[in-house]
Amino acid sequence: MIRLSSKRLLFLAAAAFSLVVVGCTTGAGTTSTTATQTTPGETTTSGETTTTTAPVETTTTNLEVAVTASDSLDPLVVERIQRELAELMVEAEEVRGLPYLSAPRVVILDEAEFSARVAEIFAEDLDEDEVAIDSRYRALLGMLPEGADLYGLYIDLYTEGVTGFYDGDEGELVVPAAPDGFTPLQRVTVVHELVHALTDQHFDFDEDYTTLIDEGNGDDRSAYLAVIEGDAQRASFVYLETLSPFDAIQAATEAFAIDTTVFDSTPGWIQDDLLYPYRQGFIFTEAVIGAGGLAGVDETYIDPPTTTEQVLDHRKYVVGEGPLDLPSAPTELSGWDIHKEASFGEWGLRLILGESLLPGEATQAAAGWGNDRYTVYTRGDDVAIVLHYIGDAERDAEELADAFIAHIGTSINAGAPAESGGGLLYDQGSDYVFLDRVDDQVFFIASTDKGAGADLRAQLGL
Repeated sequence: MIRLSSKRLLFLAAAAFSLVVVGCTTGAGTTSTTATQTTPGETTTSGETTTTTAPVETTTTNLEVAVTASDSLDPLVVERIQRELAELMVEAEEVRGLPYLSAPRVVILDEAEFSARVAEIFAEDLDEDEVAIDSRYRALLGMLPEGADLYGLYIDLYTEGVTGFYDGDEGELVVPAAPDGFTPLQRVTVVHELVHALTDQHFDFDEDYTTLIDEGNGDDRSAYLAVIEGDAQRASFVYLETLSPFDAIQAATEAFAIDTTVFDSTPGWIQDDLLYPYRQGFIFTEAVIGAGGLAGVDETYIDPPTTTEQVLDHRKYVVGEGPLDLPSAPTELSGWDIHKEASFGEWGLRLILGESLLPGEATQAAAGWGNDRYTVYTRGDDVAIVLHYIGDAERDAEELADAFIAHIGTSINAGAPAESGGGLLYDQGSDYVFLDRVDDQVFFIASTDKGAGADLRAQLGL
């Protein structure tokens, strides 16, 4: 549902929000590593960073780890971090069951340069005007208060607690300097990101995910993100369980001590959506491993789930239950721009309805999802949305329509309903809303401009 156009921002979230999930988990046990590192070799300096290449012996192959570091950092600190990263690469290989094809490039930055790198990603990849439209249509759906600053919220959320990330565009692991060495929680996070680098080498997920950003419907992208993050999250949990009891307790203590003030103050649906690829992705990955081991996880990159429905119910992935054919119901608004054409999917519908229904009720109402398609229009400050849904059966469409009725009455400022043409018309408030069910299909229209809403309804013949 939170579908930013940049995969780099989503992997920044991995660094921040995986910590929230880790904070709920502790592990115990001990392990040893066979990683060794020779003395750093040739060093070259360019600009504000220094690149050091050092051979590293792992359990599977000899790697040369190229480390680029801020010039401000003490070379001894860089060398210590480099040794720790070499050991953690071996840990990543062991918990994931795959060898690195080549050592990932590593960038170690001081605090100022790390913050600048994160800020640069936002400046390049987050369009403030696009996010402003997202804010308006989500407010129309009753998911945000009017005038909410979603752009500022994204910046605050995606920078709160970032302790390192994998930049697929550059093929780099970016970590802030740890002068005293990585803490137990930082090691867990670094393993998570190293698994991203590892699986990207084997399955080119970064390229596939980019294609879904450009060509997918949103729901398929969310499904694939659950594969990527669920895999790395599971690996980081396995690594957490190998820590000594003392380090495991310290990792948990660190996680619970993280300042999540911004996260905790956001609407519940945003919290759920940001955690979705880690929580639901982890559950999905565990189900895949239970059925086919780590080889089954490998297969999910090659033949990934195409809907969030398949992620939420692993059995539907196994049998290949895809979306139903959805009859075409094209609409247009003269003088308006199309902001987005996409699919909410089962997960997206849960998020919308979860703002006004109990969690179990929202889950039940969305569970009969067969397919959906929605279009968001914009003109100036006005927005309009038309949603076309088909359920697995007529009863599923009835349940969704009933859930939308409850949601509209609770969360959308459209006034009392009146029966109109077999559906329900809400046009006594500031917004226009129309809802109708036709057999196993549901049509939902909402607009800040009542004329545009009526036009969309007329085009659908409802």
